[in-house]
Parts: sequence; structure tokens; C-alpha cells
Amino acid sequence: MLFSNSRTSLKTRPKNNKIGAVFWTNSNVILLTGYLIILPICTLITLSLLLPLFTASLFAITGNSYHSTSIPWIDDASECEHTGRNWSDRKCWDDKHNPLF
Repeated sequence: MLFSNSRTSLKTRPKNNKIGAVFWTNSNVILLTGYLIILPICTLITLSLLLPLFTASLFAITGNSYHSTSIPWIDDASECEHTGRNWSDRKCWDDKHNPLF
């Protein structure tokens, strides 16, 4: 009895079975459109967040980026200036501090 129902359903199925007709349904078109809109937006956001990391690492590799930092073990202005650093705000500042140090 089960086989008889399946045979009749196979006979009544429409003969026009195209793959494109099955794929291009309204819901698939809406999902594809949403995906094609969201994908570039997420890509741009991700790249904008990662770009500063890449540029900072490139500057660190080339060694051209220097940052000012205070030297905590130098407490005297004359000792600070003797080592070639700047004394400001009661701290000794090194203007050519390499971040890879």
C-alpha cells in the first residue's frame, strides 16, 4: 500500500523540474541580496579595525617610530641632561624611545 501511494505521487509530479526554478525562489533571492549587502559592510568594518594594527607593526619593523617615555630611575635634572635626555615636569624624558625595547 505504501508503494502504491508513492507511485501515484511520482506520476502526478510535474515534468518541468528545472534546477534554476528551484533555486531562484523569493526567499533565496532575498537571502542572497541580504548576504551581498552585509558581506561588504562587514569586510569594511573588519579592515578598518585591522588597518591600524598593520600600520603600527610596519612602523615598528622599520624602526622609524619613536615615542617619548619617562625614565623612572633618574631623579635628578643634571643626571638626566648628562645622559642626553630632557627634564620636564620633574621627570626625565627620553624622546627616542623605541617601542621594541
